[in-house]
Amino acid sequence: MKRIGALIGSFLLSAATLTACGGTNGTKESAPSPSPASPTSEYSISQAPSPSVPNPPAAQDAASQIVISNMAFAVPSSVKPGQQLTIVNKDDPNHTVTADEDNLFDIRVSGGGGTQTFTAPPTPGTYPFHCKYHADMHGLLSVQ
Repeated sequence: MKRIGALIGSFLLSAATLTACGGTNGTKESAPSPSPASPTSEYSISQAPSPSVPNPPAAQDAASQIVISNMAFAVPSSVKPGQQLTIVNKDDPNHTVTADEDNLFDIRVSGGGGTQTFTAPPTPGTYPFHCKYHADMHGLLSVQ
């Protein structure tokens, strides 16, 4: 630590000495040379292109996802029989997507961004479901 202090002190003393010695010596100084019209630099900055990753269409995502957020289900208006669905849990607590009847599906989804996939029932119809952990959470899955 003492070395750093000594180095800083030496640097400051040198800078002060050089500044004090920068006066004129009695000779007339020549006029400054004109500066170039546009600044030049031997350095160039270029931004590397970012890799392009295709984004899936938002409509397709919404049509194949059940999103859990703010203690509620956001469900597609309808899905196809046997369609793969992704459940996304944006809430902190764990949730389930559990069919009200016939044990057709019972999927547990971890909180904090957890996801699970399942297959919609093969038969067209309306399938009510709920969260086993939160009695006020209900939804309807329409298979057409």
